[in-house]
Amino acid sequence: MYDKTTSAKFIKYGYVYDEAKDIVKDNLIINQIVTSDKVISSLYNFTEGTYIEIIEGMASILISESINGDFKLFSVHRKLAIKPNMYFNIVSMTDKITFNLIIPKNYNLKLEFLNPPYVYSRILPTINIPEIMAYYYTIKSPNYKFKGERHNLYELTFVDNGTLNTCIDGVDYTLNSSDLIVYGKNQFHTQSVENDSSCSYLTIMFDMECNDDTLICNRVFHCRNELYNAVRTFAKNISITLPYLENLILSNFHEIIIRLFQYDYLGLDYSKVSKESYQHFQDELLEGILEYIDKKISYPISISELCSKFSISRSSLQTLFKNNLNTSPKKYINDLKLAKSKMMIMENKYTITEIAFMLGFNSIHYFSRAFTQHYEISPSEYAQTIFKQ
Repeated sequence: MYDKTTSAKFIKYGYVYDEAKDIVKDNLIINQIVTSDKVISSLYNFTEGTYIEIIEGMASILISESINGDFKLFSVHRKLAIKPNMYFNIVSMTDKITFNLIIPKNYNLKLEFLNPPYVYSRILPTINIPEIMAYYYTIKSPNYKFKGERHNLYELTFVDNGTLNTCIDGVDYTLNSSDLIVYGKNQFHTQSVENDSSCSYLTIMFDMECNDDTLICNRVFHCRNELYNAVRTFAKNISITLPYLENLILSNFHEIIIRLFQYDYLGLDYSKVSKESYQHFQDELLEGILEYIDKKISYPISISELCSKFSISRSSLQTLFKNNLNTSPKKYINDLKLAKSKMMIMENKYTITEIAFMLGFNSIHYFSRAFTQHYEISPSEYAQTIFKQ
């Protein structure tokens, strides 16, 4: 990180000015220079004051009071007046820059060389994830076995709860809760669950460009706090709807992958997930689904709509509701609609037909039959009972 030339730290080397009238150019030579240099091996040293005016592009100035001194890099902001006897050169921050080097006619220049040269460090990506092809949350029952597949994509599997066994090109791995693994491209991999408990996990299929994927592929990572939070944020964002959400999801996933590449540079005890803050994604997923159903209860809600919205398979959705609510998603939705209809009848603001329409039932006859089966009384009879009371 470095300062601007407008900061107080630059005063020891020179100052900034805004207008050409601030300097008298009658006795000055104006040299226009075009450069793309990001490696500085030579330095200007003038015995008289000099001036720098950037014409095009963005630039920094590398400067010191001594050739053996501590060189500082400043982002050039406005026009510069450089004090005499400074050692400096201009660094191109963009593809190329054009600047005026303004010097006295009777100048005396020394050209000094840096050994080793100064190299401007640009902030450029070394990992690129151009696309996430698919993501889904899965809940598998005991004794589940997947015979295996290979494909020309990377695949990340994060185990939320339970234990998942996987085999990659003949090598066995075991993932427990909060573990994840990345399958490389075209690697044959199988998955299975033991017979004593179910397993829930998040799968993400993606493309990636990087220098060395062997650093993160085919090894089990246990999520410490930073990595766990990144996965949790990704899981939350894939089930909401906001403008530019695709960009945010890709950004979230970039963080996950970067955390994996950084994994070995952090201590083993670094930022462990505390037991107090641990929560299965399954709980959060169910909470999100129930909240969505509640908001959409006045509209027809299909199982396929829920699966698409929350990136979960139909069988996993059934298991999620069965394990946590001991009911099916369809029955939960219908029961919630009927409970809502009962409250609306009690309010006595709408007719039975209007209530059926407002809650998304296909017909008044279907609504009446469902209400009667559930409460053992028809909607109209229930309304009469409330009215009599």
